[in-house]
Order: sequence, then C-alpha cells, then structure tokens
Amino acid sequence: MNRQSPFLVAPYAALAEVYDRAGLADFAAGAIPRYLAYVQSLDWAGRRVLDLGCGTGTGALWLVQNGYRAVGIDNNPYMLAQARAQGERSSFDAPDFVQADMRQFDSPVGPVDLVMAIDGVLNAVTSLRELEQTFASVNRALDPGRYFIFDVHTIRGLADIGGSADLVAYDNHDDLVITVQSRFSFETLSTTRLHTIWRREGDAWARQDEIHTDRGYPVQGIVAMLDRTGFDVQATLTGALAPFDAAASTPDRAVIVAQKRA
Repeated sequence: MNRQSPFLVAPYAALAEVYDRAGLADFAAGAIPRYLAYVQSLDWAGRRVLDLGCGTGTGALWLVQNGYRAVGIDNNPYMLAQARAQGERSSFDAPDFVQADMRQFDSPVGPVDLVMAIDGVLNAVTSLRELEQTFASVNRALDPGRYFIFDVHTIRGLADIGGSADLVAYDNHDDLVITVQSRFSFETLSTTRLHTIWRREGDAWARQDEIHTDRGYPVQGIVAMLDRTGFDVQATLTGALAPFDAAASTPDRAVIVAQKRA
C-alpha cells in the first residue's frame, strides 16, 4: 500500500463530500430504526439520543425527523461540515452537531437516554485503553438505567471481509469512482484501507487518497471492559440482531446492548 502517495489527504477530507452520494451512510440509516426497536423491546423509552461518531449526520437527522432530540458527536471536521450542511437543508429543526473526541467528551445537553454508535465507529479507536476511556465517557453521558447500543466489526469480520482485497466501492459510470485497497494485519488485529477517490472535473479526472485504519477487539474483552466502566451487558447480537454466545461463536459484526448501572 502506497503510504507516500502525492495525492494523500487527511481522513475524510475528500470522502466526506461524496460519502452519502456513494451510499456509505446507508448502513447507519438502516440500522438506527432497527436498533431503536430493539432497545424499545427492553422497555426503554426516552427522547434524548446521542449519536456517537455521527459522520455526515444521516442518523441524527433521522432521529430528529422521528421526534427525538438528537445530538451528533464526531471528531472529524470534514464529516461535521457535511452534517451541518444537511441540517441547514432539512425542513426539521437541525440536530446539535458537536466536534469532540469520543474518548473524552461531555454531553452538551446533559444526561441522555440513549447513546448509539453505528457502523463500526468504535473500531476507529486504536487501543484497549482508549476504548475503555470511550466507554467511561459514554457512561458519564447517560442517565442511570439508560442504554448504550453499538456495533463493531469483530476481528473475524475485519480479517475475513476487510482482509486483503482490492475492490471498486462505488462507480456511477459518470463522474465519481471510489476504489479501496484493504490489508489486514494479524499482528495489530487491524485493517488499513487506502481509499482512492476519482472525480471528473471537466475533461480531466482529479485523484485524492485517504488512509483509514480499523482495529478489531475480542467480543468477550469488550463485554469485560463494559463491566469495568459501569455497564451491565444486556445482549450480544449478530448484525441481524440474533443473540449469540461470545464464548462459543463470533459473527463478522457484533451488536452490543449495555445498560448503565443505577
């Protein structure tokens, strides 16, 4: 993987502008109503929802449109710029979008009823210590007895699906092509992805490259860390929201539901 590309830009500096257009927000858009329905099946009721790693704001906007008070938190200025622009175009009141590090943040609206982190945003955390810091920050943001629901790409998922592969992630056969080169390291349990974004500008094509890294964690280790930071894990689920035993099997994507201790 060419880390010295003359076209290399900061993460999401180019991708943010085409993220929704290329369908990269589609998973989050579909997951939010499913995850909400699941926590509601646990007798959860509330209105204040924090979308951690909100990206371009698709999830937070859906929440507002469906009657929730939503706050989106993200550390990437390029993604937040797109989120705020979407909020300004919306016919609904825009969510609050706040730039903050998910490892160390305070809720800008006080304690909330639910924290969501969707489409593997926690895989961007690069160490167990920082993951524990993130869980502690989420715990501070929640009212007692309230829920934290999130999904992660498991080590198996990163190795099997995002392992070592080159693919075309998006091509509209007109003015936008996105290719991805992925390499999985068993030493670091992480996948490094080189995104190349080609956009046609008149008769020429402009190229920009971005490097992104996702770290995998054992599901049992995540559960233990949640316990240490004041949560009771209510469910470990597959991406289809079917229960699984973390000691016996590992899906490619794990959805974890945790409740802050009263």
